[in-house]
Amino acid sequence: MRSFIRFAAIAAAAAPLMAAAVPITGQGQPTDNINLTGGTVIDFESGGASSSPSLTIGNVTFTGNANIEIANDFAGQFNTRGVFHITNFGRLPSSFTFTFGAPVNAFGFLFGASDEIWDLTARDSGNNVLETLAVNPVFSSNAGDYFGIAASGIASATLVLRQGLDYVFIDNFTYTAGSTAVPEPATLALVGLALAGLGLRGKARKA
Repeated sequence: MRSFIRFAAIAAAAAPLMAAAVPITGQGQPTDNINLTGGTVIDFESGGASSSPSLTIGNVTFTGNANIEIANDFAGQFNTRGVFHITNFGRLPSSFTFTFGAPVNAFGFLFGASDEIWDLTARDSGNNVLETLAVNPVFSSNAGDYFGIAASGIASATLVLRQGLDYVFIDNFTYTAGSTAVPEPATLALVGLALAGLGLRGKARKA
């Protein structure tokens, strides 16, 4: 029994507290989600209108299969907030890449006007897939539909249209480097077992 308790304690100490990858969805603002509370918000307001192959703001570089367009089309509608936002004017990009200068543990953004399904995928620094989320159409909603992913060590993410063309907006891109997701249930169980074993061991010594 003592050998088992000792083994459980050692295993629990050695097991990393891995963060579970989880999709982020909701309505309002991305910062309303527990994984993004207190995060850094990119609202695209400070630079005004622009069109460029690559746009870097803070810790995030935005690229796509066409220029990244910042404009004020339909401002305040279709889940946009403020004046400026990313748009594709109903043409391109049909895929976006978000690259983080330093890995983050969660990101999310307002997404509007979509009539098609987009796939959001987060990857680590080794380009391994951490989580994928199917972003279903939000159509004409202006309720603040947001989407994202929380996972430890997100280095980049892609947002890719499954088929055809789609007129979409991205606004209030939010990210956080803080600890966001809960430990894996199996790890929690192992830690709990080890702690219980240590408690029993302590009682045995007193007896």
